[in-house]
Order: sequence, then structure tokens, then C-alpha cells
Amino acid sequence: MLYEDAINYIESRAVFGSKPGFQRINALLLTLDHPEKGLKYVHVAGTNGKGSVCTTTANILTAAGYKTGLFTSPFVSDFRERIMLDGKFIEKDALCRITEQVKAVVDKLDAEDNSPTEFEVITAIAFLYYKEENCDVVVLEVGLGGLLDSTNVIDTPLVSAIVSLSFDHMGVLGNTIEEIAAQKAGIIKEGGTTVSAPQSSTSALAVLRDTAKEKHNKFILADSSVISKISEDITGQVVSYKDIEMKLPLIGPHQLDNLSVTLCIIESLKKQGYQITDSAIISGVERTRIPARVEVLQKEPLIILDGGHNEDGAHALAKTLKEYVSDKDKTLVIGVMEDKEVDAVLEHLAPLAKRIVTTTPSNPRAMKAETLAEKSRAFCSDVTPCDDTCKAFDLARSLVSDKDALIVCGSLYLAGDVRLHMIETIG
Repeated sequence: MLYEDAINYIESRAVFGSKPGFQRINALLLTLDHPEKGLKYVHVAGTNGKGSVCTTTANILTAAGYKTGLFTSPFVSDFRERIMLDGKFIEKDALCRITEQVKAVVDKLDAEDNSPTEFEVITAIAFLYYKEENCDVVVLEVGLGGLLDSTNVIDTPLVSAIVSLSFDHMGVLGNTIEEIAAQKAGIIKEGGTTVSAPQSSTSALAVLRDTAKEKHNKFILADSSVISKISEDITGQVVSYKDIEMKLPLIGPHQLDNLSVTLCIIESLKKQGYQITDSAIISGVERTRIPARVEVLQKEPLIILDGGHNEDGAHALAKTLKEYVSDKDKTLVIGVMEDKEVDAVLEHLAPLAKRIVTTTPSNPRAMKAETLAEKSRAFCSDVTPCDDTCKAFDLARSLVSDKDALIVCGSLYLAGDVRLHMIETIG
């Protein structure tokens, strides 16, 4: 199987959609001799911040000398971002070989009308890879929800972590913050340790606490006040923690909440016997880069890429722009999914723009550029729709002077398209 064949096969599984539940993943893993067994995990669920918590935690463990897997989703530019080992993408030949192994099992399950979904196939590939590599720890990001997510087939992890909760995927997870919290809390297993980010909803926090108590977990509420911010600019913030100073290449107060979750995870692992020095913490934090999370692609003009796709993500980006880019005229290239909180996203971001170019991200769920333009005109008078994402970016770039700012936002699919386009055309 060639690399392109492997990717095409994996993506072909999208036809089966997202189906919560364990019947298919269990059947798949059973036939593969349960590769998920015998590995140690840090399991992370939540709405906003999973990627930065997972990446920073994995970087620290790698810096401490542990062979560390990192499983995240979605990817921005390269599929292999989803399955990493010690900060590096899974090798193409390994992905091909393991995908072929998984496909042989999936073909049999398809014939039995028990077809695994795309995410279940990817999860199985990751488990096989990390088992084959004999990882010391796997940092495992939940795909959707928690309770019925296919990553939740694992036994009690070293730490279950739940980042900031807000409304997202309501059609699947529930219409109240308590229902959503209950789904996320599904990763809490008997006799473990649970770390929670500071939660804006006291009722959501109560659900997490109660579930941890029912499952006889030690419950730790992260507190960002233990982290002191020394300085900050658009490229990141210098912080201190327990008398150590480090540069966190992620900006915004919400990233201090995320870092506090990571540090609680690390402190818990240290209490469980893992040897993690201050220098490993510093190194891991300073190596953290998250594609399309207020990512600065260019400084003149300032080009920022952000894949935040719900109200909390838009609010965080808006705060960042107001604080660090207030002196620049801002042009937005924005594309969104129809099933997201489009009006709320626009309310936060569109009023900040001098002009807006709307576009249609490369996903069947994407809102059409013209529809998004109509909504955007309630906040900004200069709005141009352009269906093609790369042409939309090029158009916006031609309108921006070197002293101003171009912000690409609203969807990770859009961010991925633009990121690749910039690499190919600008370098």
C-alpha cells in the first residue's frame, strides 16, 4: 500500500459518519489482539484547549526521556499530525503497513455489516503503532465527547484530564452544559486521578466532581493563579511557575488555564513515580507549537491563522486581537461550518474588521461564502464572498498593506487550506 493509498482508504471511511459507541471499535481491536492494552495513558477531553494541553504534556514527557505517543485530531496540514511519537510524525511506511493490517480486519467487519468509522480506523492504527513502538506513555485526545468516544476503550489512565467546557456538538452531546459535562466526564474511570481546568460553569464543575467521587478518583482543580505572567506579545508569553521561568509560545489568558492543567498532570505523574525535572518542564513548554492556534505565519504584513470554530474560540481570538493588534487595520478571511455557532462567532470577530472576505472551506458541512457574507454584513460594510479558499486568501492579501493585519479564522479546514497554500506560494 502506497502512502496516498493509505490516506485515501482512511478518508473513504468518512462515508460511515460519526457513530458513538463501542461495538465496532471493540470488534476491530479484538481481532487485532487488543493493542490498546498494556499501554499507559493520559486521556484528555473537553471543548477548548485539548490540543495545547495534549501537546505540551507530550513535549514535557519526551523532554524527560519518556517515549511518548501523541494522538490528536483533527490535523491542519498533514494527516500524520494526528499520530506522533516523540514530537515527530508517524513515518509514512509505518502508516502504510499498519493501515494495510487494519484494512484486512475492517474488510471482514464490513462484510458482517459492522463497519468501523473513519475515526475508529485511525484510533486502531494509533493503538497498533504505539504498542509496536512500546511507548512509555500515550497522550490521548478524545475525538468527540468522551463517554462513547472510541478512545474510551482504554483501562483506567494515569490521569484523566478535562479542559474548558462549553457548547459544541450539541446534537450529539446534549443541549445543556450539564449534559455536555456528563459526556466529557465519561472518561473518568474507577480508581484514577482526574484533573479539571477552571470551569466557567459551576454546574458543569459539579458534574465533574460528582463523577470523580463516584469513581473513587482523586480530583484536582487546576488553578492558573500559580502561574505568573512576566511579559507577553503576539508570539507568546514569558511565565514563571514555582521559581522556574519559561516562554510559552501560546498567547491569551486561556492558555494559562491550559498550562495549569498540563502542570497538574505533570505533578500527578511525578507523584506516581515519573521522573520529570524542571528543565524538562521548561523544554517541553518552550517547544510547544500548535498549528492554527493564533499562529503567526508572517510579520509584515502580520498574518495570523486561527482555527477556533466555536463561540469560545472566537471570543479568545477577539480578545487577542484587541490586546495585541489594536493598532492595525484588520482584514478577515473567514469560513465556517454550518453546524457551528456562526452568529456568535461573527458577533465576536466581524466588528473588529475593516473588511471581510468570506469563503467556503473544503468540507461538505461548510457554509457557503455568499450566505456567510450576508450574515457578516450586519457587522461590517466591506464584505466580499469568494468560494475558493486560496483565491479568497490571495484577494485579501492583495488588499492588505505591510503595516496591517490579515486574520484567517473560523475553521480548521480553512486554516489547513491556507497554511498549505502559503507554504506552496510564499514558503
